[in-house]
Amino acid sequence: MNQTFRIGIAVFVGVALGAAAVHGLRAQAEKKPAYAVAEVQVTDPAAFQAYAAKVPATLTPYHGRYIVRGKPEAKEGDAPKGTYVILAFDSMADAEKWYSTPPYRDLIPERQKAATSNVFIVEGLPQ
Repeated sequence: MNQTFRIGIAVFVGVALGAAAVHGLRAQAEKKPAYAVAEVQVTDPAAFQAYAAKVPATLTPYHGRYIVRGKPEAKEGDAPKGTYVILAFDSMADAEKWYSTPPYRDLIPERQKAATSNVFIVEGLPQ
């Protein structure tokens, strides 16, 4: 009976570990990145350059990184105005925290004085 009890416990532990592993893999598979997308028309190049030099340091704590920074080439519809910037984040929570907390939040007025912008945060598809 003691041997049967031990085998039963081992089977139970094995099933529990397997279920935990499957749950972890599903969570990783459903991980959704987020993107900050900005269309920027610079009105004061010197001030914008000063602002832009400060932005990369604000991204690090939130796992943010540049993936696009340049003028888009129109293929259909109206030609875009200005430059596009797309930042990638590991999650919507990271993107929201980056945008709404210091130090980036404190830089927003600098950008607004140096450029006209449309800024969006959008959740990506699971990776």
